[in-house]
Formats: sequence, structure tokens, C-alpha cells
Amino acid sequence: MGYRSNCLLAIDTSAAHCAAAIFLNGEIFSSVREMKKGQAEKLFEVVEETFKAANIEKSQIDLILVGIGPGNFTGIRIGLAAAKGLALSLKIKIAGVNSFQASLYGQTTRKIAKINAPQNSYYLGAINGDFEPRLVEDNHTLNEFANRPGGKEFIENMAKFGADIKYSLSQPAPLYIKTPDAHTRTQKISIIK
Repeated sequence: MGYRSNCLLAIDTSAAHCAAAIFLNGEIFSSVREMKKGQAEKLFEVVEETFKAANIEKSQIDLILVGIGPGNFTGIRIGLAAAKGLALSLKIKIAGVNSFQASLYGQTTRKIAKINAPQNSYYLGAINGDFEPRLVEDNHTLNEFANRPGGKEFIENMAKFGADIKYSLSQPAPLYIKTPDAHTRTQKISIIK
């Protein structure tokens, strides 16, 4: 595998976890805390644990990866905000990795991953970034798709995917497949003089 980066940081809060991994010259160092809420308060603790495990300084990182979903709406926003702030402070590049790519990296048997979606449906996606929402009624069909792995495997796959030069990375922006349930209301405001 050719490396895009010899030292990158990957962070993800798109599921019920706070996860960080450092890819350092082919080695992976990771830290994961399973949690349903509170990622904003714990993310930088997890990142610091990962830097300590890798025994490096933040200044050695030359790329930051962030999980862009699909996943938990608030979690995705937390991860993106933290990654963008860190990238700005360190003056380094940032890129996104979607949940399908991190779920499928290293897979040899399945080419499509499924991510749980609301209302008994799933998002299906390939490692190249193609995806679609789908209502799946036949449980037998679901066995054909790869599941999203647990936090440690997921974040380590994300870091390896981001380091692997043969794959394209995404913009660091949320991957929203489903249209929002609520829409912002726009109204004209008149200024009284």
C-alpha cells in the first residue's frame, strides 16, 4: 500500500462512540469510548489518549480525517467542528471518510455496506462512495451486506482507508442521504424607518 500520509489523525463521533486513531508509518494507535451522548465533552480527551499511545506531538500530524456519516446528526457535527478547528490551528489538510468506506475497508467478501437508518430501512453504500437509501423487507437479503463494525475496528479502518493512496477522500462535510424532517422557515423582514 502506498501512503497518502505517514502520520494522520482520524476522529469519528458519527455513532455511539468517541473514537480517534493515529496512522503512523503503517502502525495504528487508537482510543475509543463507547457513549450515546457526551461526545463533545470527551472527544479531545480521546484524541489526547491517542497521541500519548503513539508517543507523538500534534505538530507531527500532516492530515486529519473525520467521519462524515451517515450516522448520528449531532455526532457528525461534533466531529466535523472539532476536526476543522484542529486542522485550522495546525494549518494542515482535512478530509472526510464516509461510514460505508470505513465499514468496507479490508473486506474481501462483501462489496456493499449497510448502515441503519430510520423506519426499518438502511443506507447502502460501496467503498467508492456510491450510496442509496433503501427499505429492505427481506431479512435474508440483509445478510449479503457488510455491517458497520464496532468502534475500534471502525476507526482503525477509517485511518487505514485515509492513508491508502489508491482511494479518494471526500470533502469534510456531512453526508446527508435522507432529506431533513424539518426545514428552516424563511420570511421577509421589513425594516421600519
